[in-house]
Amino acid sequence: MQKRIFDYTAEDFRLADREQLVTSIRNSEGRTIMAENVVSIDPPIDVVSGAEILAAFGADMITLNCFDVMNPKIRVLGDDPEHNMTVAEVKAATGRLIGCNLEPIPAGVKHLEVGRTVTKETVEQAIELGLDYVMLTGNPGNCVSQETILDAISLVRNVSKDIMVIAGKMHAGGVGNDYNLGIVPHFAEAGADIMMFPAPYTTPGVYPELAREMMSAVHETNMLGMLAIGTSQEGACETYIERLAMDCKAAGADIVHIGDGGNAGIAPPENLMRLGVTLRGRRHQYKRMANRR
Repeated sequence: MQKRIFDYTAEDFRLADREQLVTSIRNSEGRTIMAENVVSIDPPIDVVSGAEILAAFGADMITLNCFDVMNPKIRVLGDDPEHNMTVAEVKAATGRLIGCNLEPIPAGVKHLEVGRTVTKETVEQAIELGLDYVMLTGNPGNCVSQETILDAISLVRNVSKDIMVIAGKMHAGGVGNDYNLGIVPHFAEAGADIMMFPAPYTTPGVYPELAREMMSAVHETNMLGMLAIGTSQEGACETYIERLAMDCKAAGADIVHIGDGGNAGIAPPENLMRLGVTLRGRRHQYKRMANRR
């Protein structure tokens, strides 16, 4: 039997190709967790990176946000203000799948560093750094739309057939919320592996029934579906996280994402813990927390 992603060791992640990773998530039946980490600010605890905290509390996939692939630094809190980790060091320390956000901004947006945007060169650099996937989405105010994301999927696939591609919107991102399901097949045709929509109760109008429609539309194309908490509600109470987790799973999400808007670039670890226990039960949650070898 193929391994499920929460059973993967660091060596499994190192050896798995794109198809095997997608299959491992599919086999996990809605129990895969992605956690996001703003790497450009100090994490909340000294000595360790934010990514290491997220791994310790059960994330399978860790997405580096505000990560400049042309100036790749992952902050660590300590006496030395220049103390940073590399992608290779974070992968070794966490034993997890590590990716980064790349933002497909429109031509008029000029305030982002090139290393955070989607270009042929940044995708090549992400691959050179050893990142396992790219997530094509937009941070607040960066005017990323479903259409710019669609173009970016094709760009990434022209560079590489091997890297895993996650694409979609988790909030308005400066251009408004977009729940258009008509674009879903086009994401699949362009080469996305996983399509993302907002989780229930995170953006206006996304109730559990609509989330179910979103995941059904994604699954009809054979992509995997992800529902995301990208509205700082990752910092809400644990009872909210538990309810959201149950509704995401009921909606058919293959991956549940928890954002970085808690404290110092990560979600509150207690909320990640509650998410994992709710989605997986204690057995698989504790195993994922313990297994970094």
